[in-house]
Amino acid sequence: MKALIVDDERHVREAIHLLVDWESHGIREIREATDGETAINVIRAWKPEIIFTDMMMPGMDGCELLTWIQEHAPNSKTIVISGHDDFRLVRHTMNAGGLDYILKPIDADQLEEAVKQAVALWTEEDFTRNEQQSRNIEVNLLKPIYWEKMFTDLLQHPNAEGKLLSDIRREFPELATASVCSCSVISLHALDERIQTKYNNHRDLLFFSLTNICNEFLRNPCTGLAFRYWATEEEIVLLHWSGLDGLEERVYAINQAFQDTLGARFDIGIGTARPFPREVQYTYKEAKTALQQRNLDAPDSRIYLFGETGDFRVPKERNVIAEIQKYMEEHYNTDLPLQHIAAKFFLSREYISRRFKEKTGVNISEYLEQIRIEKAKLYLLNPGVKISQIAEMVGYQDEKYFSRVFKKLTGRTPNEYRKFPH
Repeated sequence: MKALIVDDERHVREAIHLLVDWESHGIREIREATDGETAINVIRAWKPEIIFTDMMMPGMDGCELLTWIQEHAPNSKTIVISGHDDFRLVRHTMNAGGLDYILKPIDADQLEEAVKQAVALWTEEDFTRNEQQSRNIEVNLLKPIYWEKMFTDLLQHPNAEGKLLSDIRREFPELATASVCSCSVISLHALDERIQTKYNNHRDLLFFSLTNICNEFLRNPCTGLAFRYWATEEEIVLLHWSGLDGLEERVYAINQAFQDTLGARFDIGIGTARPFPREVQYTYKEAKTALQQRNLDAPDSRIYLFGETGDFRVPKERNVIAEIQKYMEEHYNTDLPLQHIAAKFFLSREYISRRFKEKTGVNISEYLEQIRIEKAKLYLLNPGVKISQIAEMVGYQDEKYFSRVFKKLTGRTPNEYRKFPH
């Protein structure tokens, strides 16, 4: 354990050092600070379990420090050493979670007892924290299995009401308002030779890897869930409940992620959009049918769509990057963080970043800067519009920052460009 002594008087710090039997309490390291601000820096970097503090210090005093500790280091145990017998200070100490308020000159027995109690309380709470963490880990490990069982039951009994649906909607609140859904099925029947060799004796690891990759795309934003289908040994099912307009691109992106991560693509069938939950079984069967008909040539994508008329087809890759570019050109004057774009197009930030750079040669923020500056050039041709107004019109709230970006891309300041636009 570690202890921090905070006091602007050196002799008080030395007295605390001498009066406590540190070894008997399991405290191996002791550091000092002469004021509250220094103490905060030490606490942030060092994370002491026990903190002694004076109440009256230059700069940040003990009251402010105690309040900060309560908010930012609540697990630490604090003992106040003060020369002021003031009820207001004692009350603040107790309200801020302090364990004891010891008056100067320091009584050795009182100090020793306070340290003993602080160490015992911290140890007890740490044990409880570790127990809770262990339980959380166990729950988190079991949750995917629980979800697999729930959604397998849903596919097998889509008309079941009551506990099954209420459990699913409790775990996935987004499904409470879902009215349509679609299923994709990943087949593990005809595996690439490299995958067969690598995972021949580790089938569970392959399922784990595939579902994790899928859920990176489906869980943020939450548009669906991938799970191992217990009714068969060779399938992973993706249940999609929102963003269905961009479903083909999302599945294509997932298969590309398989290629990037595992070195191979997989056969994936996609069913049509159906009412949820009543016809979830139908869209699953459509995805299976598309897979069963995959003797047709599906070049690199290995993705098969069940058609509305009962036929099936190989999808063309949606040019989502062109759609993102168009969206940015229409909304360039608004705040466009990557997370917003990812949520808008129901794709992961990582996928959009990588594909955008591949397609355009620049990242999204650079592309947005280019659009804004090109628009600004047009506005600068009108001498009646102030530069501060132009900055705001193209999406910059800070005129100075706008000027820096403008000069970076054009080699001239907005004023210079206004005078000599060509």
